[in-house]
Amino acid sequence: MRPPIRLAQFGLINAYLVPEADGITLIDAGMSGMERRVLSTVKRLGLPLKRLALTHAHDDHIGAIDALKAAVPDLELLVGEQDAALLAGRGVKTTPTRVLRGGDRVGSLTVFDTPGHSAGHVAYLDGRDGTLYSGDTFVNVPNLHVASVLNTVFPLPTLGTYDLDQTTVSARAMLDIPIRFLATGHGRVVEDPLPAMRHAVADAESGREPSAFARAVARAVGRMTGMGSAAGVAGKNAVLGTPRD
Repeated sequence: MRPPIRLAQFGLINAYLVPEADGITLIDAGMSGMERRVLSTVKRLGLPLKRLALTHAHDDHIGAIDALKAAVPDLELLVGEQDAALLAGRGVKTTPTRVLRGGDRVGSLTVFDTPGHSAGHVAYLDGRDGTLYSGDTFVNVPNLHVASVLNTVFPLPTLGTYDLDQTTVSARAMLDIPIRFLATGHGRVVEDPLPAMRHAVADAESGREPSAFARAVARAVGRMTGMGSAAGVAGKNAVLGTPRD
């Protein structure tokens, strides 16, 4: 069984191509410039690009939407119901063709509601090969962890998480999905991922607080990227504030 077709920017920001009978479904759109990788790969595969299905509407997943729509005017845009309003607010001109809820189908993909990293975050399961496209609920940089767990090497997914506790809940729910590949929004695809996913969820549920060093690094990254003020939500989900209850 072939692993998912991954396109990566800077080795970190992923989009995926899913071949279907009628063409290609693109999962996520990276940052500006991803359209060149997508269009050249689709051309090489000899299949039309039919639809773009977002896991969530954060900047590093939506950057190429308008350029792709300009190149493929009939391209469909699909997004989780609770994230649809974020697109226009983040400067995307393309209007979603369809909003998604758990249980919906997108070609061969089944939609799962996985709120937390964003309010309308969704994941997609391809039952043909057992690939779960999990967006940013799990992060595989430098190793697999839940986005609610602050990682010193790559803190940005945690800084951008809307609700840390709900992210952990959604990660646990994914353990019940029979999968062979885990295709995360950041990092390499994981084959036979369930043992690593269970370990990551257990770590997220442990209540372990980030170290003072990790918080200091996150504060610095937050200041440099402008994400510090938007990290998590108020109270017990604050990433950079007081420890969680």
